[in-house]
Amino acid sequence: MRASMMKNWSFFKVEQLAFWLLVGLYALPIWRWHYFLTIDGPTHLYNAWLLKAMLLAPHGMFQQWLAFNINPEPNYLSHLLLGGMLAVLPPWLAEKLLQTAYVVGLPLAMRYLIRSWQPAAGFLATLVFPFIYSVVFIFGFYNFCLSLVLLLLVLGYWRRHVARPTPPVRSVGALAGLVTLLYFSHPLSYLVSGLMLGLFVLEQALGRPRASLPELGRMLLTVALAYLPTLPLLGWYFWNKGTETAQPAESFRHNLTDWIKLVPIRHMTASNPGYPPFKLTAGYWHYAVGAEASYRLLFAGLLSAALLFAAWQHLRRQSTSPAWAWLLGALFMVLAYVLLPDTISGGSVIQPRWGIFSYLLLLGSLTTIKYPPQIRAVLLAAATTVAVLFLGFRYTKYQTLQSGLADYLSVAAQLRPNASLLPLIYAQPAHMPDGGEYPSGYNMLAHAASYVSLERQLLDFENYEAETDYFPLFWRPGHLPIREPNATPARPTPLLLTHPAGYVLLWARNLPSPLGSVPNRILINDYLTQHYRLAYRSPSGLLELYSRR
Repeated sequence: MRASMMKNWSFFKVEQLAFWLLVGLYALPIWRWHYFLTIDGPTHLYNAWLLKAMLLAPHGMFQQWLAFNINPEPNYLSHLLLGGMLAVLPPWLAEKLLQTAYVVGLPLAMRYLIRSWQPAAGFLATLVFPFIYSVVFIFGFYNFCLSLVLLLLVLGYWRRHVARPTPPVRSVGALAGLVTLLYFSHPLSYLVSGLMLGLFVLEQALGRPRASLPELGRMLLTVALAYLPTLPLLGWYFWNKGTETAQPAESFRHNLTDWIKLVPIRHMTASNPGYPPFKLTAGYWHYAVGAEASYRLLFAGLLSAALLFAAWQHLRRQSTSPAWAWLLGALFMVLAYVLLPDTISGGSVIQPRWGIFSYLLLLGSLTTIKYPPQIRAVLLAAATTVAVLFLGFRYTKYQTLQSGLADYLSVAAQLRPNASLLPLIYAQPAHMPDGGEYPSGYNMLAHAASYVSLERQLLDFENYEAETDYFPLFWRPGHLPIREPNATPARPTPLLLTHPAGYVLLWARNLPSPLGSVPNRILINDYLTQHYRLAYRSPSGLLELYSRR
């Protein structure tokens, strides 16, 4: 017994070392560069800064164009966190801390959840690292990313402190607080948490030899009480947003194949060539189908092996708890991924989120079996190796993007503060200024002007968030500056044609853009001829700045 305890203790120390080593490695890209570029992240940071600026200066320039959205939208958490940090920190540091909260928080929350079900299975948390830099994070969906951390914490906290017929009142109150934070991060994660807690309650009640209906009712009532403060807000959200949907872009069979190949955790490659537009090059094809797919399939093989072993252990009755709640929840998420549209109630890019939910729930199901020492060692070694390979491959792609971002940000010194800026994207270059191949099917610099705008305290007319109605700020009626925001380039509204912006910033105008809008190009050329002069061109020639005559 003493020898067995020493072996377990030694494995625990090795597992902890591997876990914290991976945590440090995965946080490295966030802190390696001044800005870690995501697609929507710059705009989230800019709007959080606007929120702070408008609150501190109620009669400033921005209030003439923008207004506060006081509705309880379930999409505010990252803006409130960033706004609070921006009161005392520079923007680049505030964004890094928020990004780190997700990158470090996801594996910590998964470890917390796993150990809530089985303390000896903490090594399984190493399997979550390849999910961190997924497409939803590269898109800059900060609220959704934070909601994944909160979702795992809600499930783990329920298991540790509330999973009993009569839990302490303070535990129910703490669960309600976590659920409220979850609501204000993302409604999908909020709904998934309610589904899973309901399944866990049923699983726990039905698994007891003498389970009674009153006991089941008390446990369900406890969960209902935790959600009671936010259920009216969720009802308000769907009442106002409606149920507008869009049809899935691919066939059901294709969706299922993508789920098996772990496409929802793809890195920077686009699955739908129509959104957003991109040019398919030989290099991109190699990246999307070759190396990127190979790493995902390697990880898919590891997950499949772990799930098959778990199934075998259940057949041998070597389980520590039932797994059907986890598996049923994962099945619901897979069906949603395959069958449901990619746009629901105003939210878009929904499909990969269902996929990530399903993978995380499948990881949770692995906590329900016993692991012999040899299997624990093999899984830990394999998961650590795959996580390091994933990060090493993706790190080079981030580095390639940095030369393009540096070229873009070089314009900041040319701008006077408190002016207005109209940034327009014409094309996606095939190569970055350092000669490296453009590493993404997405337009990663689509909202990079937001970094320039907040550094120089500008009014950014490309602020797409203000055009929606589920963020803290929106354009005042009659003040919408651009139309067709996803076009290349976008189209200025008559308002900007009669009241020109202080600066116009053009990216990749001299490159061929077969998918670009010819009428918009002609309109912008006339606009520039009438009101502007060339003030700056970046070292690569990709960026042009025009100022008012």
